[in-house]
Amino acid sequence: GMPPQSIGIKVADSVGQGQAGVKNIYNFYQKKTTTPAGWLAVGTGFTLSALPIPAGGVYSDKDEIYTFPLNYNDKDSTTFMVKTALGNIILNLGYYKQKGYRINKVEGWGTITTPYGNNISCIKVKSMIFEVDSLIVPTVSINLGFPANRVEYKWLSNTEKIPVLEVSGTEVGGTFTPTTIRYRDNFRAASPNPLGPKVKFSVSKSIGKIKTDTFKLINNTTPAFGTTYLWSILPSTGVQFVKSTSATSTNPFIVFNSPGTYNVNLKASNFAGVKDSTAVNMITISDNSALKNIETKPSFFYPNPVTELIYFTDPDFENSTCRIFNALGQMVSSQLVSKNLTIDCKLLSTGIYTIVVLGNDHLYYSNLIKE
Repeated sequence: GMPPQSIGIKVADSVGQGQAGVKNIYNFYQKKTTTPAGWLAVGTGFTLSALPIPAGGVYSDKDEIYTFPLNYNDKDSTTFMVKTALGNIILNLGYYKQKGYRINKVEGWGTITTPYGNNISCIKVKSMIFEVDSLIVPTVSINLGFPANRVEYKWLSNTEKIPVLEVSGTEVGGTFTPTTIRYRDNFRAASPNPLGPKVKFSVSKSIGKIKTDTFKLINNTTPAFGTTYLWSILPSTGVQFVKSTSATSTNPFIVFNSPGTYNVNLKASNFAGVKDSTAVNMITISDNSALKNIETKPSFFYPNPVTELIYFTDPDFENSTCRIFNALGQMVSSQLVSKNLTIDCKLLSTGIYTIVVLGNDHLYYSNLIKE
């Protein structure tokens, strides 16, 4: 199980779409006081859209984010590995594995000024993370590895419990390109009118099919007397209120005519104020052909064996991602399918590969022979 006194931090609401999506993604951390002391990543947690049961994994090789004490020019290297089951003890779909190593170096010291404060004493730590993420689905013999290398800079102060500033990104040829920036800030809160609405709602079910399943939005907002409502479903395309209900009904019924993942927002108003709440990725809708995101389909391209170009037979593959893996499960090519439905295989060595095309909530795969 998760180590005692570990702290969970939500890192994303959702990743991916449709039934293959992952929601409510958490990382779990723990402060280690015994030698060597440090701040460790110890676990992961999330919920699969296709199976709304929480899943999680505990690091078999913990990720030492920092090793204390940290002094200027300190350098260390640590490894990590975590395997998160996809499913539960009843339905085991496989697992997702993250494995790699981290190199930390204290690059500088001084002061930093952010919107949070001026001239805060700190040290600057650079972390280079070399990671491979693997998707393992034994039932369909999928064993794929994806590189997830990144560089993180953190400015740490002994007066703050979290980094004053964090910048993450990629580094190629000595050039760093940031992708995310976070900084320490003050908490800001306005005191609401105690008589104003307190918005709370749920849904009768979270997964269904287009033009088939009816969903009831269950309103638990208080106070109920004297409160009016406005429901918003995003995206709104294909959303239909049924059973004589509407967007202003207390407990409306809805049907979806388009597949996708939908947010639900409820705005409540009364004499004391207006309040709203949004549930992100609350409802997932598939088409009536059920789960198609993992499927073997040996005839979706030609020729096979191939010498230069392969051609796809389905026009919907345009702009889909095509990845090719060698016999060791290493990705050797990643390309977008062109408008003329081709990808180039000239640079592949002679041998047997696995070709995977991901798009439109489908994951097709097959053997590929390069002559």
